[in-house]
Amino acid sequence: MQRIEVALLSTMAGLALLLSAIGIFSLVANMVAQRTREIGIRIALGSSIRRAMLNVGSSGLLASSIGLLLGLALSALALRTMRSVLYGIGVYDPATLTAVILTLAIIILLAATLPTLRIATIDPAKTLRED
Repeated sequence: MQRIEVALLSTMAGLALLLSAIGIFSLVANMVAQRTREIGIRIALGSSIRRAMLNVGSSGLLASSIGLLLGLALSALALRTMRSVLYGIGVYDPATLTAVILTLAIIILLAATLPTLRIATIDPAKTLRED
């Protein structure tokens, strides 16, 4: 029975991670799509592609990082109540918390970076002719 519970919880945790990655990716991709004209104009006026990517990507990274910090704070509170359910590990296991933080940070970086790479393909002349 415990193996089924562990498999079910692992599946749900994997789906939650996938949904959060899709959400971050969608947020940043939507920002790039909405600001394509603005980005094209900035590039046409002399801004570098790197600067435009940092401008758009930083907001997605900032929002995700705030969510990660709030999640860690809330998990610290939840771990106190789950003390009786955890077997074989300490409540605040440093290895587990480090692995979770690193995994989420990598997911956040990938989900925020991949849509910003689309900025490199924006043609300023085409953007100025549209609309």
